[in-house]
Parts: sequence; C-alpha cells; structure tokens
Amino acid sequence: MKLRQKYDKGEDPPYPAIDGELYDPLMKRSMTIRARVDSGFSGSLLLGIADYVGLGLQHYEEPENAIAGRLVTGISVPLRASRGVIRLGSEHLECPVYATPLLSKPLLGRQLLKAWVTTLDGPAQTTVIRSEEGSTTRTRGKKE
Repeated sequence: MKLRQKYDKGEDPPYPAIDGELYDPLMKRSMTIRARVDSGFSGSLLLGIADYVGLGLQHYEEPENAIAGRLVTGISVPLRASRGVIRLGSEHLECPVYATPLLSKPLLGRQLLKAWVTTLDGPAQTTVIRSEEGSTTRTRGKKE
C-alpha cells in the first residue's frame, strides 16, 4: 500500500493529514476521517467525543485501556478507550481509539505511525504513507 496526500490547507501553515475510513470493531458502522499526523501524540488515534459517540464506540469501550493524555501545557486529561479498525488505502489496521471532549480534529499518533513508513515532504506539502507489499490486513495489539 502506498498513500500520498497533500497537506491540509485549512490552517496557516498547512499541516500533514491523512484521509481514512474508521470502523467500529465489528465493522458494522464507519465514518470518513481526516486525521492530523501528530508525532507528539504517543497513542494511535484520538477523536473528539462527538465522532467517538457518533460511531458508537462507547459500546465497545475498554476501561482497562483508558489512559491519561498530557496536553502541551502539562495538564493531564483522561481519555476514553475503545477498539476500532482504520482503513488507509487498501490496508485495514485494528487499533485502540481514544476520545476526549477537548479535541476538534482527529489525531493520528506514533502508535499507528510506527506501522508504516511515513514521509513528510515539507517543500512539496505532501504526506506519503507506505507499508510492505502484499500486506492488506494487519492488527496491532494493546499500546506498547
């Protein structure tokens, strides 16, 4: 799989973002997302609470996997945790999905980024994500 996408120009300066499809763990419900690539977020995928509830992820919550996030200001914020499946290009990847009411746009963090080779090309304002050839379905366990 190789996915190439232009930076999102919704802010100045533009930021790297990736479009994908997010599913509940049973792959019965889905939503299209545009997630910011955020190497400062150590988790996998972080959603605003409206998207999390809209997809019904509260029905699959795993309270034992809930974590506390730390804002750039140092304030600790509890994050709800569920399982989900994200599709980027032709690849499906099972991952933890976290939620907070303090977020307006989804974040794609380091836990997912380590599953792919990710290249941020600043001058071309392009993000490229690629995986091994022939890999179409992979799963990722609990946060390491």
